[in-house]
Amino acid sequence: MSKTDVPARLEVETRVERKQADLPRYVVIPSAVLAAWKLAGTTTVDLAINGVAVEPRTVKKWDDERWFLSITERDCKLVGIETGSNVTLTLTRKADELPEELASLIRDDRAAAGAWARLTSSQQRMLRDEIAAAKQSATRARRARRALLG
Repeated sequence: MSKTDVPARLEVETRVERKQADLPRYVVIPSAVLAAWKLAGTTTVDLAINGVAVEPRTVKKWDDERWFLSITERDCKLVGIETGSNVTLTLTRKADELPEELASLIRDDRAAAGAWARLTSSQQRMLRDEIAAAKQSATRARRARRALLG
């Protein structure tokens, strides 16, 4: 399958679950649903629940057959759902590419490249997402410099 054949958006019907009242809610997504994305690990997605956009999430591997993501109290109130509700999730995979401001800093500054290389893949993903969330290029550049060069 070529990169262009990989769907950017996936939809799945699932149920909001919670192991006990003092733990967060979550949903389980069968690995088969995410198979086309060929995920290697935790991945950031834009999420809509029953057609209502909520904050981006990370989908995390549970085991070979399942992945999961958290459902917050805020989500439940916004969408009008609770533990046990059947929901339709629309997941849109966030780009894996680095924002240009971060990529150029890493490419052009040896200290920044070293700082980036010392981060775990999880830390790199979180930093990439934080920088990409900025609307203006100047803000993305400032965030990248502050994160990697102090």
